Amino acid sequence: MASIRPVCRALTASRKLPVRSYATQQASWKESDFKPSVDPQLNGYPDIPGSSYQLRPAKGWDDVQERRNIGEPVPAEYEALSMWTPDPPTHATPPSALRQFSIAVAGFLAFGVFTQMTTPDPVATPRDYPYEGLVVELGGIEQNKARPQSIEGNDE
Repeated sequence: MASIRPVCRALTASRKLPVRSYATQQASWKESDFKPSVDPQLNGYPDIPGSSYQLRPAKGWDDVQERRNIGEPVPAEYEALSMWTPDPPTHATPPSALRQFSIAVAGFLAFGVFTQMTTPDPVATPRDYPYEGLVVELGGIEQNKARPQSIEGNDE
């Protein structure tokens, strides 16, 4: 047992990997170097921060249905932020949504198990024919096979 320990120590010592110096260096560029300060596609239009119009209060607007005032500039992503887009998910956090979904799935499974356990057994039993299901009385297995049909539809 004593002769194995030096070998094990040598194996574990050789497993250590050298630290790569280039992987730990910080980046020499800044994010502002690659992000333009002004969006060239707006062409002078004001860069309005986007937020859903559904989150605005319901009253106090010139256009109550769209929740906008007349002449108010709209963000560039107006189609994705208007009143006609899907509702923003503000009512449930992801853990709460997962819990609610799990409760719904458990409810459906419980209902399925309940209906399976409370369904009564069939009153009638399936018919049982003697002599291997009347194979001989019906002319044998070869006589009871389906007729082969060709692709063209001509029955032979």
